[in-house]
Parts: sequence; C-alpha cells; structure tokens
Amino acid sequence: MNRKKFSTHKAITVLLLTIIIFSFGILVGNYNTSQKFNKVIGLSESLRIENQGVEVIHDILKENLCEGDDVLYLNDDLYKLSERLAYMESTLGTDNEQVKSLKNEYFIIEARHWTLAKNRAEECLIDAKGMNNTIVLYFYGNDGVCPRCLEQGAVLTYLREKYKGVKVYSFDIDADSTVVNVLKKLYDIDGVPGLVINDLTHVGYLDADDFVEFVENQ
Repeated sequence: MNRKKFSTHKAITVLLLTIIIFSFGILVGNYNTSQKFNKVIGLSESLRIENQGVEVIHDILKENLCEGDDVLYLNDDLYKLSERLAYMESTLGTDNEQVKSLKNEYFIIEARHWTLAKNRAEECLIDAKGMNNTIVLYFYGNDGVCPRCLEQGAVLTYLREKYKGVKVYSFDIDADSTVVNVLKKLYDIDGVPGLVINDLTHVGYLDADDFVEFVENQ
C-alpha cells in the first residue's frame, strides 16, 4: 500500500516537473523570438531613416551626383534584414500578420533603393553592360511553388559578393503588396524564379555562368 502511494506520488512529481520544464522552454522560446522580432523591427526603422537620408543626399547632390561615388549602394543592413525576415517567417509562419507587415515594409524600402539606383544610372548614363553596374529584381516563391528559388537566391548572393557593383532586390511573388504587384505587371513576371536584369526580364533559373552571359549579351 505504501509502495503504491509512493509510486503515485513519484509519478505526479515527475509529471509536474515535466510540465514546468516544458512551460519554461516555451517561455524562453517565446522570449527569444520576441527579442529577435524586436531587432528586426529596429533594423527596419533604421533602414527607413537611412533611405530617407539617401533621398535627401540625392536632392542635395543631384547636380553633381555623377562626379562623386555611388551614394546609392545597397548596404549590408538590407541583406541582414532579409536574412532575419526569413528566420522570422520560418519561426512564426508565412501567415503571421506581423511578418507579412514587416515584409511589405521591406519591399517598400527595397523599391525605393532600386528607384534611386536606377535613376542615378539613367541620369549619369552609366553603362549597364558590365557586371559591376548590374541591377537585379528577383522574384521568388516558397519551396512548394518554386523548388529552384533557394538555389537561384544562392547564385545571386554569390554574384553580389563576387562583383562589388551588383545590386539585388528580392520580392516574394505571392506577397499581398502593391509594390510587388506593380513591379510584376511592369516587367511581365508570370513565373518564378523571375529576374529583371538591367530592365530585361528573364523567367526561369539562371546559374552563375548563364547570368554573366545574359548580362554580357545585353
């Protein structure tokens, strides 16, 4: 009888400890996710302020913009934000409202950077044939929609790191975003991976060599 009571008591104790440990794990996980999300929001706000600053610089220096360095560089913070957004999306899910809102803000920031870079290239008559002056719009989908998008993204990252002047702006083709929808319509993007390379559209996967050849043949 005593042994039975002891076994029951022991089982209840183990169960309670398991619940406590499991609950603690959830709390820690939620806290870490919240902290990372706050960092993403902070970086997004920083990028928004920086982007406004670039526009002011463009207005101030527009008469002599072509004589100076390229002030419209796509800085590493934009890529860091993309990586963190990808993490948040995998953690919270693609249907999370906060994630979708933050992604749409990111697309707006990208589009504004792209517009400024494109305008500078046109105003300064920059030759777009070289890899170091290449501007890319990249439309991607999730694995179910686009099995090769992850590979295409890796190729673009490689090219961006190899060629200093390559600028890549990535957009989720399924995003509920006016910016994305306008760009898709403007460049006739009807599939993924979709690439707009120096204003020329290509739908379908391109490896690094084919990408370079595409640019050189423009």
